[in-house]
Amino acid sequence: MTDFYESNNDIFSLLPVQIYRHDLDGNLIYSPLHWHRSIELTVTLTGDIRFNTGSSHFDMKESDWILVNSCELHSCSYVSLNDHFTGISFIISNPFIEKWLGKNLFFYNPGNKQVTKEIKKIAQVVYNLDPEDEEYPYLLMSNTYALLGILNKYCKADGPSSKAGMNSSDITVRFTEYIEAHYREDLSYEAMADHFKYNPTYFSRLFKESLGVNFHSYLNFVRASHAAEQLSSGKMSLTDCAFDNGFPNVKSFITTFKKLYGCTPGAFMQNKK
Repeated sequence: MTDFYESNNDIFSLLPVQIYRHDLDGNLIYSPLHWHRSIELTVTLTGDIRFNTGSSHFDMKESDWILVNSCELHSCSYVSLNDHFTGISFIISNPFIEKWLGKNLFFYNPGNKQVTKEIKKIAQVVYNLDPEDEEYPYLLMSNTYALLGILNKYCKADGPSSKAGMNSSDITVRFTEYIEAHYREDLSYEAMADHFKYNPTYFSRLFKESLGVNFHSYLNFVRASHAAEQLSSGKMSLTDCAFDNGFPNVKSFITTFKKLYGCTPGAFMQNKK
């Protein structure tokens, strides 16, 4: 699932919405921590998936759905290694949202059964569309506008709320790009604060306000996600993988990985074979 997403994948060629169909097993059901300026709506059709947004996580079952706001950090993973997950993600261009629904909006799941029923119906229809069909763009857009009508009526709030990143996309980019470039090093929040010319205490608070998680949690997310990519290849030992991705020792690597992925790195690697 990791190759379905890019941190700043906000450029759309012709249509203002991108569709990702998921049909995955076990530890292939995961995407590392990332963000984008677009709005994401993911619907579970069958199976289970765990979504992490900021410091919260949501275990989603059949017909559950989640809205991820612009610049909101999120990741997902399997709930059980034995699970099979099918679902669909709508990645909707933020300028398109702003044109039709307005700016500085915060979207949420209202917990309304009828809304869930309507969203699942649209999700199922789009999931079954054939992208090679010459009418696909028109069918996709008609369903996207129907989805926008639901979001507009039931799922939006004026103002950016307190969710991470809504007013701090430039800072989010600067912080995440720096960590991406230096996560293999012995990186501390004091050193990063010094690089950006902030007082360490202020930097720690600003980081959490901008990204929704504290510095060490985000750094561990990045290190573990890169480690998972390497383990998927089956060509690296646990010790080499730990040190190559910035973990101070193997014990720390195993503890962090198990917390994020629900299994040890060894079990993850074995399940990939």
